[in-house]
Order: sequence, then structure tokens, then C-alpha cells
Amino acid sequence: MVLFDIDKTLLIGSHCHFYSFKQAFKDLYGENITLDIPNLQGMTDKQIIYQIAKKNGIRISDFENIRERIVDHYIKNVKREKIKPLRGTREILDLLEDMRIPKGIVTGNIEDIAWIKLKKARFNDYFGFGAFGDEGCQRSALLRLALKRAEKIYNKINPKESIIVGDTPRDIKAGKKVGTITVGVATGDFTIKELKAAGADHVFKSLEDKEKFIRIIQKNMITCEYS
Repeated sequence: MVLFDIDKTLLIGSHCHFYSFKQAFKDLYGENITLDIPNLQGMTDKQIIYQIAKKNGIRISDFENIRERIVDHYIKNVKREKIKPLRGTREILDLLEDMRIPKGIVTGNIEDIAWIKLKKARFNDYFGFGAFGDEGCQRSALLRLALKRAEKIYNKINPKESIIVGDTPRDIKAGKKVGTITVGVATGDFTIKELKAAGADHVFKSLEDKEKFIRIIQKNMITCEYS
């Protein structure tokens, strides 16, 4: 089992996501909110929404309402997005397909937005399940949820034989907490050194190194025999 983050792990070029947050808050609360939240990278959208609300003195009584409004604004502006796959990602996904290793998503994105981004990058056909940023405030909880969902499809899943791939320390720390193998990719805002410091078992400059990825799978004896 290999689980991937989305933004700056599989793809880049999403610029309307947080614009949609701003528009949704303005619609519902009449506030021109700011996004100057420190250490934002790797937070879930649900966590960000509540952080924004707290910072701006707003009480959210209906999370589903703000979630839906954010999705609506994202859909209205999605044509402005310049989403494209990061180099090497499609080759890695094809490799996992050939090896019959299941793949899933663990992302901070609201689910609707996550699938839209994957579709624009032409990655949606590689994935059938995941855990998403409107389902919790902690990435470790999302990772556990994704593994639980995987078990319903592929039977017993061993976290120790599962990989989480992400570009932020939060991805890595979630994997360490749950007990998965952690792979950091320095294709986002964090360096190889920072991802190693977060505790990553393996760190890539990018996912272009297929051979190294295969070695990680082989070393950890990740089974390819799923029913």
C-alpha cells in the first residue's frame, strides 16, 4: 500500500484553493479574511478553516455550509488553475500499477477539491479511495482512516508495510505516529534536510528516481499479492 499527498507531492499549479476560502468566508460572514497562519503547509483544510475563524473572531456553527461554499467557489474558478503533474509522478504510479500495489490518497484537501485536482492532472484513474482534509484536523487521523478504508477493499493492511509519501513534515510525522514507512519528497517548501529532521525514513529530491523507489518497496517486502 502506497498513500500519496497531492499538492507539491503529485502535482503543482493550484492557485485558486485559498482564494476560494477567502470568498466563502466573505459570503457567509462578510469578512475579508487573511491567510497569514504560520506553518500552514501540511495542515488539513478543516484545520485551516477553524484557524482562520479563530484568528478573525468568527464562530463556525455549520462546517458543512462553509465546506460547500469553498467547493462552489473552487469549481467556479477552476479554469484559472495551472495544475500539472510533477516530473516522475506518472511513471511512479504506472510502476505501482504494474507491480499491482494498491495506491490511495491522504491529503489536506477537501475531498471534492482533491478529486478535481487529480482529474486535471489526469491522475484520477490511478486512485479509488483516500482520506481527505474535510474529514479531520490531524493528518495522522486521516492516515488511519485511509488504511481502514483500504482494508475494506484489500483485506488486512499492515501499516509497517505501507508507505506514506508527502512533501511536508506533517506528512512525515503522521506516518511516524501511525507506524508506516515515510517517504519525503523535496518538491514543495521543505528541503531534504528538513524532511530528514522530521524523521522521514527516506527522502527524495523528486519522484523521478524510480529505481530508488523500487528498492524501498523491495527492502520493506511490501507484498504485491492483494485480493
